[in-house]
Amino acid sequence: KQVVLLFFGSYVIACSLNPIVNTLSKKIPRIWASAIVISLALAFLLAVFLPILSITFREFIAIMHDIPNRIAEAGAFLSQFKFMGHSALEFINMDNITNTVNDMGKAVLNHSVDFTMGILSFIAVLFSIIMIVFYLVYEQKEIKKGFLKIFPPKIRYKAEYLTDTISERVGGYVIAQIASMSVVGIITALGLMILNVKYAVFLGLLAGVTDIIPIVGPTLALCAGVIAALPDGAVIALLAAFVFMLAQWVSNNWTRPLVFGKFLNLHPLIIIMAFLVAAQFLGVWGVILAPAIAAVFVTLFDEIYVKQINKEKDE
Repeated sequence: KQVVLLFFGSYVIACSLNPIVNTLSKKIPRIWASAIVISLALAFLLAVFLPILSITFREFIAIMHDIPNRIAEAGAFLSQFKFMGHSALEFINMDNITNTVNDMGKAVLNHSVDFTMGILSFIAVLFSIIMIVFYLVYEQKEIKKGFLKIFPPKIRYKAEYLTDTISERVGGYVIAQIASMSVVGIITALGLMILNVKYAVFLGLLAGVTDIIPIVGPTLALCAGVIAALPDGAVIALLAAFVFMLAQWVSNNWTRPLVFGKFLNLHPLIIIMAFLVAAQFLGVWGVILAPAIAAVFVTLFDEIYVKQINKEKDE
């Protein structure tokens, strides 16, 4: 399953780069066009994410040092609220929360070796994806020609049409997802900066990255943002929650319908169902690739079955 998802994810990336490589290969050899486009894509990602990750890392370290103070401030804030004559703090065991956070910190230190191995595994997977994408892009025509040979000549034209349609829709998923995540991250970070909430860049990046996982991701980001803003007062905490919800509203009502609808041509209900099925059977990577997987199945179902039965009905 993991190998299949790895190759499918690489295929999705290759589909998004193929149009650029096809244009560039008219002027230079395709092998150089493929190498240049992939190198530029990696350079762009590094130029965008390295500064953000650097800031985020510093803010994460600051958060780890500031957690005890934040818990104390949150406790003081909650103690001001009364419910049936009792302080809200009486219903929450702050000692348990503090001990849990301390245990989590110790667990992080104790599993530093596992964390390092995880980073090395990620680098290995990333290198594998880069190599797979390179060969999928460089040998696109040869791979497509070999794939079409498994179909009888009389339906080969139909298979070619389906292949091109799927590649076009699946390739658009990368653009759509990056656009959605960027909108959420930028709006969240800017909004929290305006409110002068600590760790705004980190929380914005968290909101953008977790946006790839529906419902759960935005909920976790919202909770983190409210906790970070609580010591600044109830008004700031409510405004911070509004910023997170505004980012999601803009993404769900403008970015996703516009971009996903244009490139994937999928109804939102189909995307939601794809997320739920992927979460049940394919894990985290399946959830991330769910819209692209749905695009493949919907295209096949529409071209092979729906259009065919309607064609027979018209005749």
